[in-house]
Amino acid sequence: MIRAVIIDDVSLARERVRLYLQTETDIMIVGEADDGASALALLEAEKPDLVFLDIGLPDIDGVELLARLPDGQRPSVIYLTAHDDRAVDAFDLAAVDYLLKPFSRERFARALARARKSLSASPGTTSSGHLVVKDGSRIDLVPVAAIDYIDAAGHYLCLHVGSHVHLLRMSLTDLQSQLDAERFMRIHRSAIVQMDRIVTIRNLRNGDGELTLRDGARLNLSRTYADALRLRLGPPVS
Repeated sequence: MIRAVIIDDVSLARERVRLYLQTETDIMIVGEADDGASALALLEAEKPDLVFLDIGLPDIDGVELLARLPDGQRPSVIYLTAHDDRAVDAFDLAAVDYLLKPFSRERFARALARARKSLSASPGTTSSGHLVVKDGSRIDLVPVAAIDYIDAAGHYLCLHVGSHVHLLRMSLTDLQSQLDAERFMRIHRSAIVQMDRIVTIRNLRNGDGELTLRDGARLNLSRTYADALRLRLGPPVS
């Protein structure tokens, strides 16, 4: 399910987007805003996957609004505008598409297809830096930056976030391919850790190791991955 918000100061423009989305079963509208200040609050609260964003907001320029968000928290964006002179600015911020008002249903459908393609490039993740985890009838958005480590349990992965554990049905290899390799590293055939959570590495006699994380968790470090981890961390300071 793609979570979307509509941001436009013209009610008829928001209504048009809602109308065009009515038959799209994979899109869920989670909020609307008609000015920049409320839009920022909405984006922070909902962390949507996709935003339909008017450039000409009354208080904050739509392009500037998106630029205010941290890189890792920017959703996919389809810009809406009555002027065609801001396209370059829009695409500088990696907009999915740029719709010139009034746009047809066919043109809207093409923009939506581009958004779907962009979002599906990393299944299970959103452009705002979250993993989408289904828990019964509930869907949790787990911030990737909050994950301490990930380990495998049968057909599921356990995402350890502080004292909470979220279950995700996916292979460890598939998930690893979606994570930032600068931040996450494989330490065992069944475990991945976020690098900045490591506080201690203890060498064991058999060539394996043991990691201690900030929260006190202890993880096995396989000899297969030990050298690569130590290389990433750099030489010890004597």
